[in-house]
Amino acid sequence: MSKSLAENPDHLERLCELLDLGTPRGTLHRVSGGFHHSMWRLTTAAGCFAVKQLAADMDFANPAVIARLNATELTAGEFAARGVPALSSLPVGRQHLQLLDGSGYLVYPWTGAAACHRNRVGEHHAIVVARTLAHMHRSDIDVPELVELADFPVTAERVVDLVQLARQRNVRHARILEERLDDILRIVEYHAPALRQLGKRQVISHGDLDHKNILWDDAGQPLLIDWESARRLNPTYELLLEALDWGGITAHFRAKPFTTILRAYVEAGGVIAEEMIPASSDAIQGAWVNWLLYNIGRAIGLKDTRQRAIGSGQVDLVVSALLRMEKQKERLTGIAMSYAS
Repeated sequence: MSKSLAENPDHLERLCELLDLGTPRGTLHRVSGGFHHSMWRLTTAAGCFAVKQLAADMDFANPAVIARLNATELTAGEFAARGVPALSSLPVGRQHLQLLDGSGYLVYPWTGAAACHRNRVGEHHAIVVARTLAHMHRSDIDVPELVELADFPVTAERVVDLVQLARQRNVRHARILEERLDDILRIVEYHAPALRQLGKRQVISHGDLDHKNILWDDAGQPLLIDWESARRLNPTYELLLEALDWGGITAHFRAKPFTTILRAYVEAGGVIAEEMIPASSDAIQGAWVNWLLYNIGRAIGLKDTRQRAIGSGQVDLVVSALLRMEKQKERLTGIAMSYAS
């Protein structure tokens, strides 16, 4: 098990030397943020920095993992150069990920901006997010290092096996999953054709503009963080995915933020492709089923209690989202069509 950065002064000293941060001052402070990794606030003679210590389960022996992490940070830097409010880590040459004795670190300039709690999100936030998405999609950047990720459709066999296993292990909502198995398999059936349709038009984008991945300064301006999900994806798909999320599809859905994001996106020059809307809807549901299956796997784990708890919580969220989407799908598709080109 790797040591925390606070317990590893040698790594701290080497990071400061590599990135020319100056001499550390005071105590290294653990800060909140990061669903999987650890964040630290570092003060040095040169200023203040945020150090992300990547989780110990990252496979740094795999060159593809290292290359992808570095490529996503290069993506953030490329967007920042185009005027997108993106936070990228400090590089050594073009290498952002710093590997020290098997531990991985990303170091960022410190920012006083903070995430806005989901319950405090207002119309201003939704409009700014939509405009930022439109800006990124119009930029249509190219990052050669960002290798295209393969999309793997969900399989019916995997669904059946995991739902049965969830029932055997008494995972929450296992009974609902069994009762709605035919509906889940119908989503699976549409997933692969949807991915093929969406593959006809793709751009590089953030991939996960959830509330926690956008910081806001005192002036109400955003800063996009956590670019690990950056990839090539269909712009209409990403727009609808984020509009659903900001509308609260996993909690208490409200149509107004959904509509606000679509309207602001189009007004900012974004294009919603009419022929991509049904495929986007099917692909979003397919992605949720994929995430559902992954978290069922976590929830039935026998050893790691923390992972079981996280998995169970995510199963709750996905089941809620799928049920709400089932009720709202026709209505939301109609709203999206009204803004489409």
